Amino acid sequence: MALLETSYFWPHIKDSVELYVKTCFVCQQDKVENRQVAGLLEPLPVPQRPWNSITLDFISALPKSEGYGLIMVVVNRFSKYGTFIICPKDCTTEEATRLFFKNIVKHWGLPRSIISDRDPRFTGRLLTELFKLLGTELNFSTSFHPQTDGQTERVNNLLECYLWHFVSANQRDWAKLLDVAQFSYNLQRSEATDRSPFELATEK
Repeated sequence: MALLETSYFWPHIKDSVELYVKTCFVCQQDKVENRQVAGLLEPLPVPQRPWNSITLDFISALPKSEGYGLIMVVVNRFSKYGTFIICPKDCTTEEATRLFFKNIVKHWGLPRSIISDRDPRFTGRLLTELFKLLGTELNFSTSFHPQTDGQTERVNNLLECYLWHFVSANQRDWAKLLDVAQFSYNLQRSEATDRSPFELATEK
């Protein structure tokens, strides 16, 4: 709605958009199902500024595309800005760290805290000690409770849905779609803030 209203207007525009989405076969086929999580969880503290706290996760089990097989998904918890980093299928701890510094630290600085699942690339002693020396706290989700890292899980679902829509029949061109997917995701205005991740991440 926010993107449409920047260029167009007609009476009952919201009703038209809702009807279109409800009757769109592709939208309904690929829509991610969201269910209320059972049990109570203690919410994470809200970050006070952009890039103070991030979440990190990997999307794996992808067909090889241009020699790559993983996507590292990094989300800034303050602005919800997402970065989608392409990785080799056999990505090591050292390679994951190098890509993280190249795509996140170089542009935004070191975060105070990183929330991640228990992926072996981030639970190793080498990486834990490195971030400790740099003053960054690593927080890992509890086993079998991925909702601890719910921010990235939600973005993962959106990214996978995007790829389902636009990937070719052989599913091997997804690597070419990541830049556009990241741009599209960060352009969407949040209902909570009424602003896009682009706006919140880059404001002075």
